[in-house]
Amino acid sequence: MPGLLSSIQRFDMSTGIPKAVWTALYANAARANLVLPHAEKVFGRQKFTPKIDATEQLWFVYSKPGTSEIQFILACTEGPLGKYPLYIIPTVPATDLTPELLKNSTEALCSALLSETGFRARVFSVFSVEKVTEAFVPVWERAAEIDCIKDPYYSAIFSVCTENTLVRQQRAPRPSENVALEPRLATEQDAGQMSTLCYEFAKTSEPFTLTKEKASEEAKLLIANKQVPTGKPEIATIVAVTRKSEGVATITKVYTPEHWRGNGCAERLVRHVCIELLEKYKQIVLYVGVGNPAGDVYRRVGFQGLSEGSSSSERWLEIGFDPAESNSVIGRFLAYFRVALTSLLRMVVHTSL
Repeated sequence: MPGLLSSIQRFDMSTGIPKAVWTALYANAARANLVLPHAEKVFGRQKFTPKIDATEQLWFVYSKPGTSEIQFILACTEGPLGKYPLYIIPTVPATDLTPELLKNSTEALCSALLSETGFRARVFSVFSVEKVTEAFVPVWERAAEIDCIKDPYYSAIFSVCTENTLVRQQRAPRPSENVALEPRLATEQDAGQMSTLCYEFAKTSEPFTLTKEKASEEAKLLIANKQVPTGKPEIATIVAVTRKSEGVATITKVYTPEHWRGNGCAERLVRHVCIELLEKYKQIVLYVGVGNPAGDVYRRVGFQGLSEGSSSSERWLEIGFDPAESNSVIGRFLAYFRVALTSLLRMVVHTSL
């Protein structure tokens, strides 16, 4: 084990993140979308409202033994709405995630975490590439003596859209449609409706539900960075773009209230958002729940790896640990949307008379 631990480097608010680690994050910016934007905000590399002043910010880096080649970056951090899961970002291709590498790296990372005071109870879930999560969980169970939750919190496909894959054409409106759809940025005037939609969205994602108070707090955070005067039509769809770094933007929330579903609102707004984002960013990424019919919407817009049996598909998995043993934040915020929020677009609806 000493040999494995020597492959671990630890960084926090006082040490900062060294250049080699920033370089590895930027080189893997799409995969690192859960970690990189938050780190940039913590260290003042990009503006964010409100300022992140949470002190629990910790990163571990696993390098190939005897070299400086970074292979994994683990983030154990905290944002405006609470603590995040463990995020483990591999910086090697999926084909290089061999059983030996996974065994050595997860054992070293678990040992490093347990060396931190109070961290046995801090680890309430882990989210990473499926192979990495599946390797980490049994090692953590044995080392920390905490059982995992058998049913995954989240099983998703990691998908990317670029200028080359974007499908720009809109589907023709259905003859029965009696609404006019208009994409706009959300404003403070939308906070009431936004709070309701955030609350309804979270209800579909047990066990990470929100109280109405937390939903209201989330809505305010989503709106905080952008204000455009508008009226008060009904919101038919929301699309949150909450993690941005150099070259990469992440869509983290898409929700349509039940009575507006079937009108193509989500597809139109996601496409509109992608067209605008690709003027500035090279890649747009998102996670789509395995079996989620919304995958068809994203596939039609141009997100890759979502078709059945696709060779480019990369699965990610979040597994939780016994909340009786860990400091669970269930009920605080959706685990895979808890990274610092920056902006939100909405699709407003005007009913035709």
